[in-house]
Amino acid sequence: MTLDADLAVLGLGAAGSSALWRSATRGADVIGFEQHTPGHAHGSSHGHSRLFRTALVEGPQYVALARHAQRLWRELERADGTELLTLCGGLFLGPADGRILPPILETIAAHDLPHETLTTAQVRSAYPQHAIEEDTVGVLDPGTGVLRAEAGIRAAVRAAVGQGARVRTGEQVLAVTPGERGVEVRSTGPEGERTWRFGRVIMATGAWTAGLLPELTVPMRVRRTLLTWFRAPEPEQFGPERFGVFLHEADGYLAWGAPALEGHGVKVGLHDLPAPAVADPSHNPLEVDPAEWAEVARWVSRRLPGLDATDVRAEGCMYTHTPDEAFSIGTPRAYPGVVLAAACSGHGFKHATAVGDAAAALALDEEPAVDLTPFSPDRFG
Repeated sequence: MTLDADLAVLGLGAAGSSALWRSATRGADVIGFEQHTPGHAHGSSHGHSRLFRTALVEGPQYVALARHAQRLWRELERADGTELLTLCGGLFLGPADGRILPPILETIAAHDLPHETLTTAQVRSAYPQHAIEEDTVGVLDPGTGVLRAEAGIRAAVRAAVGQGARVRTGEQVLAVTPGERGVEVRSTGPEGERTWRFGRVIMATGAWTAGLLPELTVPMRVRRTLLTWFRAPEPEQFGPERFGVFLHEADGYLAWGAPALEGHGVKVGLHDLPAPAVADPSHNPLEVDPAEWAEVARWVSRRLPGLDATDVRAEGCMYTHTPDEAFSIGTPRAYPGVVLAAACSGHGFKHATAVGDAAAALALDEEPAVDLTPFSPDRFG
């Protein structure tokens, strides 16, 4: 059987664009498939800025991944000549015995991460933008910042093409079928429907993964989420120099946010908002009904009073959740020749370069740079 290439990367969002770049850097003969164009707004990787953190509420097992990702984001910046990651610092706020500070402090202790603990009075003095309760403790993490989302994806694709990768845009994958001598990929695009053959395939298809790999044993639920930005009447108070990234546990919610960056407002989201299921990821609307962001605006009016909670820009997005909210990286038993790169559950973008690098290593029979044991795609099997 003649192969069209040794390797294909399906989906060129956050993880897929990085997998394409890291595969090409290793000298692989690789083709990337994207049903839209790199940096599009129809999946889970858009929204101008995404949070980068090393003091992770998700647990100590992610720190090595985050550190490797940071090294690779810097390498990509050098290759592309653009700034992608700004470490403006992060402020984590909540009660000492709440949902976010104990796991963050556990991660900090496990890896001896630099940090500073602030009392309620110190938070109010240093960060008056936040309205906090009397029992609120602050933890400062200098290793937190923001990533440029679409810019990072496009930079990775450019770097991959510069290393010899080929890219097919407007090419929708219809089916993926492993066989004894490789993996068949059926797609449709500008030239009509076609069947391709590859030695191996990296699946970075996000919300579309479960539909393309129905025998996966890792359950994936696609949920709608929102991206919301609020105008700052005094923008100098909310830029990365004075405001930074935040997580804030208050009023029954875990809120997160990013500073105003490059003409965009302050990005704020509520992790605990009801998340309706997305039946078809190809038809999740970008348009947002004001009723969807009303609760976010109420939280902002209480906790970030310096923002205009009536001046909102919003876009629809999607998260693909696993039951343990952990990534799925590796070759599933049901799909030999297929490497799954599912950096999902709403906290994947920061790790995308490391996830893509790990997927490229696995596809090319190399040892990944980080331990992937916690992220086995067969851990529920």
